[in-house]
Amino acid sequence: MNNPSPSTRPSSLGRTLGLAVATVGAAVVVAVTVLNRKPAESQAAAPVATPKAAAQQPKPRPRVQLALHHAERFTLETPYQHRYRVDEPWVTDGWLLVLSTDPSLLKPRQVKEPVLYVGAQTAERVNAGLSGKIVVLVPGDFALATAPIFLGDAALPEELRQADIDAQLAAAVAAGAIATPAETITKVTAPARTFATDFELRQRAIDLVEIHSPQEKDLIAGWRLPRVR
Repeated sequence: MNNPSPSTRPSSLGRTLGLAVATVGAAVVVAVTVLNRKPAESQAAAPVATPKAAAQQPKPRPRVQLALHHAERFTLETPYQHRYRVDEPWVTDGWLLVLSTDPSLLKPRQVKEPVLYVGAQTAERVNAGLSGKIVVLVPGDFALATAPIFLGDAALPEELRQADIDAQLAAAVAAGAIATPAETITKVTAPARTFATDFELRQRAIDLVEIHSPQEKDLIAGWRLPRVR
């Protein structure tokens, strides 16, 4: 058996090491190339929103809007508190309105029920609306032409903050709610009135209940009794 001479051993060893280094270098190049490709491939694979996908987004729930039949501004010499929101603001002026919708939607309940809004304000219901017409008091100095009238989500009005009210108005507008047309407002608006207190204001409201929902006899009769001071 012939052993390689000492002069040939380093040369063979060098060739072996050279091949190993080349192999490792090639592997590193391949690995770097693969790593560099991954972000691009991930980006290419990312889903792209299509018009069809956008069309499948849920639409805002439509709100019931009420028709306006009568409107008059009121001013009070002595303010009262509006208890149909959490902060119970003092009221010195506002709107007295007659509205209408399906009477089944106005039926009073002892639980949470759809809150009636006029623009960015809650409305106080004076009567039950058995006829489909309801008389309401709405505090504030604002234009009806900018205030959609609608039923919002079921809630307890006395728990609502301004942020909640604003959110309900925004949702209603997004769902297509609009304010009463200007020509209708002009047609149904009566001269403004001034009252000493909210008792006289509510007497005026009962006058409107008697005109627009006369079947609510017990409510009307109760307000016609002499006031005990």
